Amino acid sequence: MKEPLGPVEALKLALEKEVEACNIYQKFSIESKMLEVRDIFMFLSDEERKHQKLIENKIKEITKY
Repeated sequence: MKEPLGPVEALKLALEKEVEACNIYQKFSIESKMLEVRDIFMFLSDEERKHQKLIENKIKEITKY
């Protein structure tokens, strides 16, 4: 059985997933032929970027000590 992740490791895993999601949404927005769909995927990509920033800040906060 795996050891539970510590807080920083868990945040790094979450950050990785946010980056993956952002990249997928960007790809979908580029490939979409419908403007409305493209806009939705761009919005979702932007939201994932915000999540990335929040997680990065939390990692910095935890590791600064």
